[in-house]
Amino acid sequence: MGQIDEIADLFRDIDEQVDLNESLRVLTSWIEARAGVTDARIVCSDRVALGSADGLVPRIAAAQAAMLPREIAILNGKSPLPHHVFGDAVSSPVTVYAPFSGRSGEMAGAILVKAASAKSFVKRHQAHLQILASKTRDLVDLTSLRSTPDPGRSTTDLTPLVIGKLMDLVQLPVYLLSSSGEFLFVNERFLEQFCYADLEELNERPEVFIRQANWTEQLQRLTGQSEFVPLVTKIRTGTDRVRSVFDFSMLMGKDILGILVDVTDFVQMNERLKDALEGQTRLNEQLSAATGMLQKTQATTMKSLAKLAEYRDKETGGHLQRICEYMKLVAIELNREQPYSFHVANNYADDIFLSGMLHDIGKVGVPDQILLKRGPLESDEWETMKKHTQWGYTLLNQADHELGEQSFLTLASRIALHHHEWYNGAGYPHGLSEESIPLSARIGAVADVYDALTSRRPYKEAWSHDQAVTEIGKLRAKQFDPAITDIFLSLEEKFREVRSRVPDEPLIS
Repeated sequence: MGQIDEIADLFRDIDEQVDLNESLRVLTSWIEARAGVTDARIVCSDRVALGSADGLVPRIAAAQAAMLPREIAILNGKSPLPHHVFGDAVSSPVTVYAPFSGRSGEMAGAILVKAASAKSFVKRHQAHLQILASKTRDLVDLTSLRSTPDPGRSTTDLTPLVIGKLMDLVQLPVYLLSSSGEFLFVNERFLEQFCYADLEELNERPEVFIRQANWTEQLQRLTGQSEFVPLVTKIRTGTDRVRSVFDFSMLMGKDILGILVDVTDFVQMNERLKDALEGQTRLNEQLSAATGMLQKTQATTMKSLAKLAEYRDKETGGHLQRICEYMKLVAIELNREQPYSFHVANNYADDIFLSGMLHDIGKVGVPDQILLKRGPLESDEWETMKKHTQWGYTLLNQADHELGEQSFLTLASRIALHHHEWYNGAGYPHGLSEESIPLSARIGAVADVYDALTSRRPYKEAWSHDQAVTEIGKLRAKQFDPAITDIFLSLEEKFREVRSRVPDEPLIS
């Protein structure tokens, strides 16, 4: 019922205004608050008397008004509407037009709306426009009646004559009900809309209103109220159909005067929307479960591939786990500080944690006599060792293409290929420099070197944490990205904690 309540609140705000101009301002402000709307105006025929609002509401000649459509339409700029209505050319952008007629059936005016997408606006708000056009017509008619002098009375008084005319001119169902529940009066619109021949047939029905509360409670609710009080209820038609209505009613002496707005379509639409939302919730839950399974599958795939490299080089068992944690620490801080011209996404840290496992996957292609050699490598052996970056990229890129472009292996393939590039261009395999090196690889470079320095190898002893931190600081803007180096230095104690917590034994399972 949210849309119904919103219209009811709008009508209440409109009715609280002291003059027509303020009422129309509230109405157009509500329209302008809709998505995609840039402007809204009310235009009236020059034959309609508007009293004090005469100079404030844009006018159009009655002859021109007669040329306009009699239903909601999208104007293309060739209509007879004057350009001064909006203060610029009506044709840009397209104007949505919702007309309303006067008491004698002639065109009295229209609601005009400028929207970025007129078709989309009409599709979403056609029902709203019809209700608001009807409300605008009532405001204009009432002002016109008040503006007609009645000898011996103030022009602002609602005379009995005016009240009688008001009941007839309102193009919504109106009823007058006695305290005993008998219909004393209904207008023609009531009879026509709810399929009753006359007042007599209406009163023969045992229950026209299907109320949530009993009649006594209904009277108690209205007692002491001096304004229209909205009530959502149902009404039984002469053809035994049930319609949902919004009932604006108030006490007039001992009788009840009410105006009805048929909201059956709104109620049904809200019910369908509720059903759709419930269905969407179920779909979202299924999607979430499927996504969780996919993420678990991706993680398992990553870990299984990483095991290949770990199996080949057993002395670096904890290396992969630590690298992932180092890279995630840096990525989280990059997201917080945003030191680059581009934005580091919130989920980047989780993605790089998983992808970092595969940075050395290419080592599965390095011969054992080189990979496990106890001592420095010869120049030709070193050239072979360096090829692990390209072998890793080829392996992951081929799998990436099998899964589809930009799969979960895309980030991993970039890290595998470029984590030995240097910020000054002196690295391998392609000699990339600065921001031409993928961010993931720049992060991986710092993490990989820190862990290599602080780990024992067949050809060297492990450095202390402080020695490794000093060395990486010296290579700022040479081997390593300055921003990432600075973050590393600010996080050094967290790096030390990870290094102590994850020893050199296989932990990835």
